[in-house]
Parts: sequence; structure tokens; C-alpha cells
Amino acid sequence: MSAQAKLLTAVILLIAVGGGLAAYKTRTLGVPFWEGERVEEWLVEAKVSFVATGKKVKARLALPSDRVQQSAGQESGSLGYHYTTETENDESTAVWSSETREDGQSLYYRVRFKDGLISGAEPMADSGKPVAPEIAVLPGSLGQAAKSIVARAKSISSDPDALFVSLFDQIQVGGSSQEYVLLKRLYEKENRPNAEIAMGIDLLGMAGVPARLAYGVRLDEENGGQAPVPLLEYFDGAFWKVRDPAQPSAIPDGRMIFVWHRGGGPLLDVTGGENSRVSFTVVKDRIPLTTLTDLRDSPFLISTILALPASERAVFRYIVLIPLGAFVVVLMRNIVGIPTLGTFMPVLLALALLELPLVQGLVMFTLLVGAGLWFRFLLSRMNLLVVPRVAACVVIVTLLMMMMGVISYKLGLSVGIKITLFPMIIIAWTLERMSLIWEEEGKRSAITQVGGSVLVAVCAYWFMEVSQIQYWAFYFPELLLVLLAGILLIGRFTGYRLSELIRFKTFSNA
Repeated sequence: MSAQAKLLTAVILLIAVGGGLAAYKTRTLGVPFWEGERVEEWLVEAKVSFVATGKKVKARLALPSDRVQQSAGQESGSLGYHYTTETENDESTAVWSSETREDGQSLYYRVRFKDGLISGAEPMADSGKPVAPEIAVLPGSLGQAAKSIVARAKSISSDPDALFVSLFDQIQVGGSSQEYVLLKRLYEKENRPNAEIAMGIDLLGMAGVPARLAYGVRLDEENGGQAPVPLLEYFDGAFWKVRDPAQPSAIPDGRMIFVWHRGGGPLLDVTGGENSRVSFTVVKDRIPLTTLTDLRDSPFLISTILALPASERAVFRYIVLIPLGAFVVVLMRNIVGIPTLGTFMPVLLALALLELPLVQGLVMFTLLVGAGLWFRFLLSRMNLLVVPRVAACVVIVTLLMMMMGVISYKLGLSVGIKITLFPMIIIAWTLERMSLIWEEEGKRSAITQVGGSVLVAVCAYWFMEVSQIQYWAFYFPELLLVLLAGILLIGRFTGYRLSELIRFKTFSNA
């Protein structure tokens, strides 16, 4: 079989497999093919991590209220563990238990709900039992300081809601209050977590308002594995209400924050393990829970990355975009004829630009390369070997990135802090390659290739930024096989590039 026949066979197989899997997922499993058909649902995943000590393990994680769970879908991931749910006083707890365990352990619990429908912060009626505030006993001048703060807040408050706002407004601007400074030192000295919230709970108790700690999750996909957000729950005489002490006047919005735990008990309790912690990963899913379940149960690993926990799946949000950028580089180099400094440099630059405003990102990149190239020419006068020279470039690029980040912060430009998103090693190699081309082929060739790389990176950025393209790459990764078929076909193209048609136009006229 000739090379051309092998190529055509491979292309046909790739298109058939990739397109067939995508059609199966759409027609049989019900995965929406177009972004406009998607279902907007939040997936909040709690990841419990700890180091087992070789003994029997039991992990208990407080769950959202029953009312929230009735409006949402839940599932747990607990390979090798016995899993149960306990309910007491309208509060649910996930319990994982296992015999002898060692080394690092990870347990998962996931909640799904439609965008904006629930927040978990809705007022909750009391259980019918008498609710009495716990009044903290503070000695001497500290007690007088607490009473002074409470009296000042009550004097301008007509109900528990206004009291909460007034009290935490004082706490937020309490640096000028001597009473606040004394109390804050006490609570911080006792090494209490969330010292200001603990102080607020005690002050509300002294004012006759029962209060307790709650925990929430910010609905932000960009936040990665986030720690639980401490909130405060207080009783107004009829309902328990949840507020964010950092924003006393704002009521938690279901589009911004999801309240995971209420009731004042511990969020996580692990026996048989140490260094336990819980982190949350938030993903905006476009597939209903029933469809996702069918995907995970489907044969031939059709679910691909969708079968992974949300904390692991989030890593692939950008990885699946790299082949798209590589395809744009191949297209621009082999069909259009734009020169670039390698293949990966434009792709990684485009990935960095996805997290930055385009113009500011290009300006920062230009400054970084310009300053780095000047230092690279200084190094060339020392006649260093290649490896030490590249290592020196890495150090210089690191220092330049730190300097630009600090200067941007001082100038109030928050975008400068994100300069670390630029791939440091790739920039160091770019400086090395550009300087060599400058010395061997002249500055025009060097600037042309760097300018071409930036142009291709911007084209890749525009392509990867299309939400429909991102949707296909993440939910239909098998379509990357079709993309691979296209790259193979371009790899056999030996005709004139578009830039060459313009370049040799005079020959055709002759």
C-alpha cells in the first residue's frame, strides 16, 4: 500500500470513529450537540482529603439542607468505602467508613442544581424548640468593650436584621474603635479560626440574638479548588437567616454563592486520619444529571473526561484547547505561509491570552520579550555554552516577570499580576531562538518570525475563544480525531502557500 493510500485510510478511519462517537452521544445518549441546546446547571463538588493512619476510618461531611437536596441532584464518589447518609434534626451528614486504610485518601460528594434557582440561604423556620443565645463571658475591660459595641449597635437598630448589619459594619471599620481593637486581639490570641466571625457571634449573643457559623461556596468556575466560605446564621425570632459578614448589607444571591452547611455543627470530622480538609470545585455543567449518568455507564469510555471528578475534570478545560491552537498554527504556516518560532510558542501564548485582556496581554508580552532580548545580547558577549545561557535566560525572565507584576500592582493595574500566566520556559527559548536568528539571518528575519508567532497566537486565541468551539472540545473530545484527520491532510499539502502566491505574482504576469 502506498503512503498516500495509508494516509487516506487513516483519515477516513479517524473521521468515522470521531464522527460516529459524537453522533452516538448525541442521538443515543442525548448529549446536546449545539451549545444553544445546553442545560445550565451548577455542579458543586466537595472533595474530602486526608492521610489515613492505618486504622479504621470514618469521615463525616455535613451536607446541604434537606430542602436544597430535594431541589437538586446528588451523588457520592467513595471507591472502597461504605457510604451512608444520616439525618438528624433536619440536618443530613454523609458518612464514609472503611477498615484499615493508609496513605492519602480522597472522597467526593456532588450537588447539582439549576442556575439561580436555589442558594441554600433561604430563611429557615426553627424546629419548634426554644432557642436561647449563648452569652460569652468576657473579663474586666474586655466585657465593658463588648457591651459598648453592642449598645452602640442596638441604639441604631430596630430588629435583628438591622442589628446584624450595624454590628458587622462596626467590625468592618473597627480599626478606629479602641473597643474593637481590644476584642480582636483577644480572639486572635486564642487562635480562633475566623476570629471576626467568632467575635460577631458572641456579640450577637450578648444582644440576645442567637447566631452560629455556616459555610458556603462561591459559584465561580475560575476559583479552582476553593476553601469553604465562612458565613453567619442568626435567628430573628421566627427564621434562621444566612448572611455574609464580609458584606453585611447583601443577602446571599443564588447566582453568586451556594450555602453548603447550616446549623452550627462541624463541617468535617475524620477519625482514623490526619491533615483532613475539604475543598470545593465549581463547574457549570451543560448536560443534565440523567444524561451524565448514562454517559458514565456507557461502553468504550465514551464519557471520557466527563467520568472524572470535577476537581480533576477542571484541569482539562484548557488542555483540550491545545490541539485547537496547534491546528491553527499548522493552517497558518502550511496554507497561509506565516513564519513562526516553532509550534508550541504561539499555542501557549494564545492560552495565556485567554486569561488576559488581549491588548494588555500583547503589550506585556512585547515588553517582556524586548527587555529579555536586551539581556540576552549582554549574555552573548560572555561566550557561554548553550545550556547555561538558556538557564540564565530563565532566571532573567523570572526576575522580569516579578518586577513587572510588582510595578503593575503599585500602579493599580491588576492585569499585571497575571503575567505569571505566560509560559516562562517558552519565553526563555523564544529569546534564545530570536537572538540566534538575529545574529545569523539578521534582525528583519528575527522580528518577522516573532511577529508571525504573535499574529498566529492571536488567530488561535480568537478561534479558541469561540464558546461553541470550547463546548465541542470539552463535551465531544472525540471530535479531536476529526481535527487530527485535517492536520494529516494538511501535512501532505505541497502546493503554493497564500503568501507565496503574492510573493511570486510578478512571475505569473511575466
